Amino acid sequence: MTDAGEDYLDPLDDPLQRLAAEGGWEERARAIEADVAREHRRASRRMPRAPRVRRRRAGVSWLFVLLVALSAASGWGMWSGVVPDQAAVFVFILTGWLVTLCLHEYAHALVAHRGGDDTIEAKGYLRLNPLKYGHPVLTFLLPLFALLTGGLPLPGGAVLVESERLRSRHRDALVSMAGPAVNIVAAGLLLTTVALLGPAGIYDLGEPHAVFWAGLTLLAYLQVASAALNLLPIPGLDGYGMIEHYLPERVQDIGRKIRPFGLLVVFLLLYLPPVRQGFGDLTIWITESSGTPVNGIYYGYQLFQFWRGWF
Repeated sequence: MTDAGEDYLDPLDDPLQRLAAEGGWEERARAIEADVAREHRRASRRMPRAPRVRRRRAGVSWLFVLLVALSAASGWGMWSGVVPDQAAVFVFILTGWLVTLCLHEYAHALVAHRGGDDTIEAKGYLRLNPLKYGHPVLTFLLPLFALLTGGLPLPGGAVLVESERLRSRHRDALVSMAGPAVNIVAAGLLLTTVALLGPAGIYDLGEPHAVFWAGLTLLAYLQVASAALNLLPIPGLDGYGMIEHYLPERVQDIGRKIRPFGLLVVFLLLYLPPVRQGFGDLTIWITESSGTPVNGIYYGYQLFQFWRGWF
């Protein structure tokens, strides 16, 4: 029942009822939909297209493959004697150092990638391309100059890790730890090979395969030196990166200011005679205490730095 005083409502006063009662409303609805679709198409034509993202190719860089091939070929040349001794040792040491440098930086990048930094792959760090690992002067030419003139390989190469993307400070420490771990493993493999399979001593380069064992011993020594240098707790080096995020914020601020000059600080320190002598004695002791041939490092340096005999 309804209240007698209530006004009578006409059903056609309802807008939906009026629309249904009018003829041709379906045609008008379709026309409106068509107009809206045309406007969408015009708007999409006016909008600039998003730049096409070029996907980086997966796989190993051809430069790294070339370095490995040259290292293997020069190693065979040292063993067989078909290549001049000095040339074979020079190429073997240089390419061997570059190969382990690439593996060192790749280890940093891989651990950072697994730890949450999703920018690593797009930067090309996972292809073992030496051209991607840092500044050509500070991280390649300067360490190479140190290797050629002084024999101590400064830390070279760099991977730009966005620490804020990593899941924890422990992962940050693992990223820093991964690089020196490569040098430690490489040193262990080389030292074990030379100690178990090489001669007890090298007293003349005319001895069978003496050049090969001298070159292998020198490369093992350089891996020991690289690991020791990288583990120094100096801002900019991996040793500091392993402990940085556990230090007070005030100390971290100071470290961030020193970090850009850390490599130069190490470079200058190693040219101070007492520091250079002490570090050299330590790395030589570590290398020789593993059972490497007597005089192996000495003859390796003689062959590698062949130009010293010219002066």
